[in-house]
Amino acid sequence: MTVPQTTADLLDQVSEPGAGSLAAVARELIGPLAGATTPEPLPWDGVANAQVTVPAGSRYAVLNVTLLVDTERDRCVVVPRVLQPGPAADQPAVTFEVWSQAGSSLPAYVPSVDEFGVAPQLQLSVSATLIAADGTTTQLPPAKVRNLVRIDLVQGLTGRVLAAVLAEKQRLRRCAREVAAMRVLADARGNALDRIGSDLGCPRFADELVWDAVRRSPATQPLSPPGRLEDDAEYRARLALLRGWRLPTPSWGESVLNSAPGPGLPAPVEIDETRNAVHVAFRLVAPDSPGSRATLLQAVRQVHLVWPAGSADGDAAHQARLLPQRVQDRVARTRAALARWALPDHQPLAPALAGALELLETRCRQLGAQPWTALVAGQHDDGGSRFELGLGAQLSAPDPAVLDAAVAAAQVLGDPGLVPRPRSDDPAGAWLLDACGLRTAELLPDATVFVSTLPMGPLVVDLMPGPEAPLPLTATASLVTSTNTGYDAPLAAVVAAMEARQLTPVDVSGLLPGAQAASVFPDLTQRLAQVGVPVAEQLDGFRRQLGAVSTRLFAAFDLGPDGTAAITAHPEQVAAVLTAAAAAAASSVVAFIDANGNVVLVFGVTGLPLAGSNLAARQTVLYRWESRGLAGKAVRLDPRRGSATQIYAAGAGISVVSCLAHVRGLGNDPYEWSPALPAGALLTLRQYEHLMNLVELVTPVGVRANTWDLRQHHVDVDGSGTPFPLTAAAARTYRHYRTVR
Repeated sequence: MTVPQTTADLLDQVSEPGAGSLAAVARELIGPLAGATTPEPLPWDGVANAQVTVPAGSRYAVLNVTLLVDTERDRCVVVPRVLQPGPAADQPAVTFEVWSQAGSSLPAYVPSVDEFGVAPQLQLSVSATLIAADGTTTQLPPAKVRNLVRIDLVQGLTGRVLAAVLAEKQRLRRCAREVAAMRVLADARGNALDRIGSDLGCPRFADELVWDAVRRSPATQPLSPPGRLEDDAEYRARLALLRGWRLPTPSWGESVLNSAPGPGLPAPVEIDETRNAVHVAFRLVAPDSPGSRATLLQAVRQVHLVWPAGSADGDAAHQARLLPQRVQDRVARTRAALARWALPDHQPLAPALAGALELLETRCRQLGAQPWTALVAGQHDDGGSRFELGLGAQLSAPDPAVLDAAVAAAQVLGDPGLVPRPRSDDPAGAWLLDACGLRTAELLPDATVFVSTLPMGPLVVDLMPGPEAPLPLTATASLVTSTNTGYDAPLAAVVAAMEARQLTPVDVSGLLPGAQAASVFPDLTQRLAQVGVPVAEQLDGFRRQLGAVSTRLFAAFDLGPDGTAAITAHPEQVAAVLTAAAAAAASSVVAFIDANGNVVLVFGVTGLPLAGSNLAARQTVLYRWESRGLAGKAVRLDPRRGSATQIYAAGAGISVVSCLAHVRGLGNDPYEWSPALPAGALLTLRQYEHLMNLVELVTPVGVRANTWDLRQHHVDVDGSGTPFPLTAAAARTYRHYRTVR
């Protein structure tokens, strides 16, 4: 309700009479008619109750109850009670419906009159009750009744007739307010809600979401009884999400996810924007042009790279550069720092890398501990993608005791720019290197550390037969790791996870020639299919397709007789193996049956034949290739994706071949985010459906929401209290609030 209006507001302000139709018309009459027809507000008696006294002598009187406050969603029921002349008796209730306007007046009591039309003195009290939309009633105390209504005295036959004639006006005003309110979502109901839903492309649901255990997917069934539609409250909550224009931001998204109307969620949802790693590497190629790279790299060293102080070639190169004195002084300090790092005097570095190493020296001095004693390598022509352009350097192996001392000193220092990690978690000391701008800190097999200001990570690009050899050239990308040189780093993590479960990798080339078709073992094939593992049937095609995948990107594991028998006897064991592989970043799994009838599982971090990316719905590792000519047309290469590409056409002079390696872990791809729930939080199917619609709502155009973790670990499809991983096919099996028009 709005702020109460006073009697003066209703009777004296002709420009805003509200619903006081009789008072408004009376102001337009002339002479005695105006006074005779104007409602006379009766003062409340000076007692605690809401009652008035009507003096004797009123002619053809009518007592009206007049509303002082606009009603909105509450009905107001007023009960007049005649106190004198006795005996006291309640009169019929007077009801002001929802959306009645202040000034509305309804007859409460018509006193009896004598033969001359004169009424005796009487007393009248009123009580009032508010009835909410849900049926809740509130009995108002007398003080609030006085603020809600008043008693008006209308005398004379003319006043009676005008009150009856003008009663329709206040009803029209009430209906007009109700129609206007129906345009507001919070007050709309019935067909008005349907009209809003039509505008938003959101019809009422006629079904409900259920779990289909046979299809292992959510499904729908009609609401009961047949023909029933979604009720107003649930429909209004869905429409509220779709109205209005919004600019999605993380803070706004979190507020919508956790405060939107509809079924509640078991725990707060967070917006996870952590990023997956993207690594980059470069190679210079000059097909069939011996010596051209050496000439270019010599020019790069002379003009761009920073040499350590004390290098004769470096002194000559820097003296030939026409630079302002302040720049020369700054470079001189950096050269001195490189000399203190004992960088080989013929291996300069890129300026950004040299500056980061200067900062590293300052940080080590601040901590009183320098875990790396020297720089053992910088730019050299045969350094491959890591050292060829001076974008990377190699630090000596860190001293364990000194690294521990640096961790302890950083903990005492309390610098927010230094977040130390213990050596057991970070043997390379990457926490300190990253704080100095070295985005790459990779531990090499000899315990030295490769560093760069670029996100090179473990990515290495090799050229065969060489960067200046005749065409064709083959460029191969790999993510090297110091722990397992036979696999790319993501696959090495999968192998380690399988070895923890007593499964060791086997040579697939020795097992595939004797493999047997899946149809020979129908029970095994059916059990594996139930957990989402395809089994090779057409073996010749399977061998060819698997042979096209780099052996660095997949590994095979022979389950042996016991593991094979467990597939039918204890299927939960193979399900646990698949879960462990997926958690270790495997993206795909396929199986074949060897000559002994044992199942061999093949896990990959890329798409595998028959499987695609059936463990994680997308590949763990993606490689993309590009080329740019330094003096015109670039070399041409194909394919553009995959761990290897072939350079088949020469360009004009030297070209730069670049490779991007996208490694998907627990983070997000570029232009992607994930809704995150706490561990153990479970969603019902209705809550899952609601959250997925909220995710659609808060995701900006051009951005993708990754709901894989949500669907794998947080949906309780049957009320069992345990999550059921939804397959990729069931990922979007839910009712969408907004339909495509």
